[in-house]
Amino acid sequence: MSDKKCAAVLLGPPGSGKTTLARALAARGRISVLETGNLLGKEVRLDTQMGRQIKPYTVAGELVPLELVKQVLSSELENAQGNLILFDGFPRSVEQLELFFQLLKNHNLALCAVIILKLDPQSAINRLSGRRICSQCGAVYNVYTDPSKQPELCDRCAGKLTQRPDDRADVVTERFKIYERDTLPVIEFFKKEFGRLTWEESANSLPDQILDRVWRRLVDAIPRLASNREQAR
Repeated sequence: MSDKKCAAVLLGPPGSGKTTLARALAARGRISVLETGNLLGKEVRLDTQMGRQIKPYTVAGELVPLELVKQVLSSELENAQGNLILFDGFPRSVEQLELFFQLLKNHNLALCAVIILKLDPQSAINRLSGRRICSQCGAVYNVYTDPSKQPELCDRCAGKLTQRPDDRADVVTERFKIYERDTLPVIEFFKKEFGRLTWEESANSLPDQILDRVWRRLVDAIPRLASNREQAR
């Protein structure tokens, strides 16, 4: 086990702030974040051979086949650096669990932590209706709580900010139902099989407070991250 890198899973409903938290954690320490949705979307935007296979499923709003997800994540894992690999929003269904553990085995990773963000449906709707995403670099903003300096333009690359069609209130409600149907069983699995590694955090706290609490728990769970503690201060 000592020669293995650690892997962590970050799960939570739509609007719980998974990606924001994951990126903030990566800024604190040597953590590589695998954002499955953005990685698949990047392939489509770049019009790669893989992207052309993925696009019909994303356009139709259907789940991308596991074999394509596996290829994209495997490629990313080959180049992942750092003391921790953080899976953002994956696995999100029972069907993806087998692939997840297969990836851990193939890339010599040990599961060290499972972080669950909790958020009620109404709070999710309020958060997501204001979300804007850069069409070029994927940076995330919120017109109510974290706006860009220039309206509709990204602070990082000046790309155009857009609202995802699935951030409408009616769509968010449906996405929350899908989360409860597909992802809650995954969470129950981790609680049952890896209870010692699994903990929950309320997503209603301030982002900095959530970040501090999760960071401390990760340092306790993964001692090698402790070397980054001073860098985080």
